[in-house]
Amino acid sequence: MEMKKLQVLALVALAMLGLAGCEKATIQNDATADVYVEAIKNAEGITVYTALHSVISYNGNISSASAKSPNGTAISLVADAIDPGYSYYNTPVETEYLTTLPLPGVYTYTVKFDDGEEKIFTNSLSLPVILPANNMSLTKSVIADTVYVAWDAIANVHAYKVVIMKGTNRVWTSNLFTVDAPPVPPKIKLITNTFNSSGSGVYTIKLIGMYFESTLTYENLQAISTEKKDITL
Repeated sequence: MEMKKLQVLALVALAMLGLAGCEKATIQNDATADVYVEAIKNAEGITVYTALHSVISYNGNISSASAKSPNGTAISLVADAIDPGYSYYNTPVETEYLTTLPLPGVYTYTVKFDDGEEKIFTNSLSLPVILPANNMSLTKSVIADTVYVAWDAIANVHAYKVVIMKGTNRVWTSNLFTVDAPPVPPKIKLITNTFNSSGSGVYTIKLIGMYFESTLTYENLQAISTEKKDITL
């Protein structure tokens, strides 16, 4: 009889440990929100601006997200097509960019998680401006697998990134390279076999200049600029 009692107690203890393990494994409802200014050159060559928004959960448990500007205007956010639980963002088209800067101040984000809980996050927008790169050029070397990207250095920029598109598909993204880590741009070499697995055709190379809230962690953008050119490979 005493042995049975010990066995029951052992089973209860194991069950409690199992429950504790499950509790520790519970997904946390947490996210981070960011708002920043993007500057581009429109079809007429005029520099225009918009505010870009992102909400990210590293736990992949977001079910919906929305945003409001400092004056209460609603901003539509859409889920990432590949990993919808991880990120939501806005997708302005060129005609929505304006010659005036976005409204500065505190933007508010309402995030709903898979278990039904809603949380509010905020992020502030100040108005540093990173202008699109001037004199961006693309040069294919005699050896067909190399493309050189060159441009005039952008004033006040903290870092650069290169993104390669084919149509609407992003096929390659460079690592962040910062202006305080020599050799400083404005020229980089791209080896095309790292991104042209989509086959021959027209590729768009985007050069993105970045200004961060802090250069200690290079997190939370305040401004970016995008300049792009097409090249046939």
